[in-house]
Amino acid sequence: MIGVAPPAYDPAAPTTANTLPVGAPTTVRAYVAELLRRHRRAFLLLVVVNTVAVIASMAGPWLLGGVVERVSDGARDLRLELTAGLFVTALAVQALFVRQVRLRGAMLGERMLADLREDFLVRSVGLPPGVLERAGTGDLLSRITTDIDRLANAMREAVPQLSIGVVWVVLLMGGWSSRRRRWRSPCCSPCRC
Repeated sequence: MIGVAPPAYDPAAPTTANTLPVGAPTTVRAYVAELLRRHRRAFLLLVVVNTVAVIASMAGPWLLGGVVERVSDGARDLRLELTAGLFVTALAVQALFVRQVRLRGAMLGERMLADLREDFLVRSVGLPPGVLERAGTGDLLSRITTDIDRLANAMREAVPQLSIGVVWVVLLMGGWSSRRRRWRSPCCSPCRC
């Protein structure tokens, strides 16, 4: 068992239910937070690897923007060989780290799913016997197969994609706000100081 105590027997719990109980949204959020706490090192490593991949993906547009700015300023020495070399290097780093993001995301998802399956069995066995008997094997099997399979797809695909999206938003907003501050500097004002 991985850190979750089985539920205590509650003599006041209903024993006449025809289906297994469903967790409230607050219970589900608390359980997801607990899963993330259990796997915080792997999750933080996923975020770090993802951050490197996102920064590498931003290098190409930044390099291209630099070339465009130099051309618009009338520069003759564009250093295209250096820019192309940096672009290819950033592309290689991005490809390597995107692969690592997908791999680490899938591994984290599988570990979390293993915990979820184990916790589900412990909690279902801890229910009052009447609840399991009245719910029947169909409800229990559908929870184990269909519900956990849907969660498996979400863990394998949605968790890595969601983390990629969050890191993208944070880094892009940080870059946008720093660029905006640079545009508002006093030396760029129309007064020609």
